[in-house]
Amino acid sequence: MDILQKTQELADSLVESNEYQKLVKARKSVESHQAAKVMLRDFHKKQMDLQQQQMEGKPVSENQADELRKLYEVLSINPYIRELFEAEFAFSGLMMEVQDIISKALGLNESDDEETKDAIEETKPPQKKLWTPGN
Repeated sequence: MDILQKTQELADSLVESNEYQKLVKARKSVESHQAAKVMLRDFHKKQMDLQQQQMEGKPVSENQADELRKLYEVLSINPYIRELFEAEFAFSGLMMEVQDIISKALGLNESDDEETKDAIEETKPPQKKLWTPGN
């Protein structure tokens, strides 16, 4: 079977997955609530600004990092944004597992097995506690 056809099958399976469906639903929910949409847009802008700052070789101060963490905590109170964060976290974990399986099959990460297992464990969705930047 052709590799591109298998890749399309994988993509179709990902689109049909519960994790992806929850992510799509959560995104639509945020989009339909103007306040949540604006809050999330502002958070992403602040996040991008700090990433740009780092890419330019300028260190991010502790105050800037704290400000972003506090903003994340405030956003997490909003039920629509919290649902989106949880869905993004779960889908990201699924994608990491897919990548790990492919990497193992290609022999690309044999020396990282324990680290990879730990990273996958860390990406499992939290039960009652939300992940915050810096944790």
